[in-house]
Amino acid sequence: MKRILSGSLKHLRPSALLRLLSATSPSGVLEVVTDAGSLRLEVAGGRVRVPTAADLLHAGQVLRCTDGAFRFEPRDVHELKGDTLSLTAFAEAAESPESGVDRTSFTADIDVERLISGDIVDIAQPSRPANIHVLPKAPMENPLDELLNDLESAAPGELLLTQVGVVAHDPRIWRGTLESGWRRRGWRLHRYRNADEVELEDLDILVLHQEYPLESADQESAWIELIGRVIGGDVARPVIWVGRSSDASWVHRLIEAGVVFLMPPPHGYSEEALRRFSNSMARVIDRQLRHRQTGAEPGYPPAVRELVDTLLHGANSDQAVGSLLQLAAADYLRGAVLMVEDTAVRSRAGFGYPLNRIVTALPRGVGLLEKAIRDGEAVVGIDPTSEGARQLALVLGIERLPSQTAVVPLGAGFSVGGVLVVDREGQQLPGLGDLPLLARCLGGAAVRPD
Repeated sequence: MKRILSGSLKHLRPSALLRLLSATSPSGVLEVVTDAGSLRLEVAGGRVRVPTAADLLHAGQVLRCTDGAFRFEPRDVHELKGDTLSLTAFAEAAESPESGVDRTSFTADIDVERLISGDIVDIAQPSRPANIHVLPKAPMENPLDELLNDLESAAPGELLLTQVGVVAHDPRIWRGTLESGWRRRGWRLHRYRNADEVELEDLDILVLHQEYPLESADQESAWIELIGRVIGGDVARPVIWVGRSSDASWVHRLIEAGVVFLMPPPHGYSEEALRRFSNSMARVIDRQLRHRQTGAEPGYPPAVRELVDTLLHGANSDQAVGSLLQLAAADYLRGAVLMVEDTAVRSRAGFGYPLNRIVTALPRGVGLLEKAIRDGEAVVGIDPTSEGARQLALVLGIERLPSQTAVVPLGAGFSVGGVLVVDREGQQLPGLGDLPLLARCLGGAAVRPD
């Protein structure tokens, strides 16, 4: 990690920048330049020397600015002499003296009042890192089908399932293994025999399966009209066409009408052919759903992404998860990272929560988690009596989650590859502030495959 990094404070507030550096524990020189002055810090493993009262007051003026630039040069630095504190604690202490908030509410590893008064002896002990525990990457299989059955019977309204419609005269390939496999992904299949039976308000995506050439112009018009209704409504839905056709003009009409993907049907009805077709269709549908759900740019500029990538250069996903949880530990008493898989949301690591080592995953479709996964927006506040919250508490290894619980999405490009669950054991949650931004940035590395 030798690349010099720079960026605008409009994209990353100074306090968020310091928290990010603190969590990833780099060494180097940080410079922040603003209209209120400049700040230069030598950083060793994410820590800095304890400042004097005058230095702290000056740092507070600089760190409260949002117009300016930063520059971080990763390199070896001389061992810091004397007492040190984390960059997170430094940022909180520097910003607090003139903030008007209760200074005793800070959870940093430093007593702000005594630091400002100049009495800094024996008060800046190293902060306790979060006691992070990581579960195996290949955990025991969990009864996800039974959990999904329990949720469907006890609390169907809490499920947030993707509704997939299929128009097909022959329903054979859309039953059995394909239907049950897609159900595990949190997808509910709706079958229709004719175009005029389709109820669009119930669907997220539509598949048109054409087994044989259409026999009349009226049939062709009905299909083209259906495609127009699907993609031209208030909520545009993707349309996928499955079939064989040597009629180039018909294929051209489908493309002009708005079909997003053309796919051949399975070669026969053998188990292997249907399995291969089901997997291919699932990949196509998943790609279309992700594109639809995250059609906007990620919530951070390239400079921030490059900063995170460089800070975590050479780190594996476990180390990235550790940095993410260390970041969360500055403000929360408990936290856990859950990875999003095709058919499950699986517990990976955490602090504060004991984490269940037998039941380690929830099925896809649990609304409490799917809202964050699909929308890419943090969910703050839950109903702890809901069945979904009860199942999540079981996975986290506790009896009950507090209502003051937040679920923060972890980004990876345009998709959400995991979630961060945090709470303060029932205490009021602080404002999330920059946590969603930093979680999305760090999450991109945390959820990537090694």
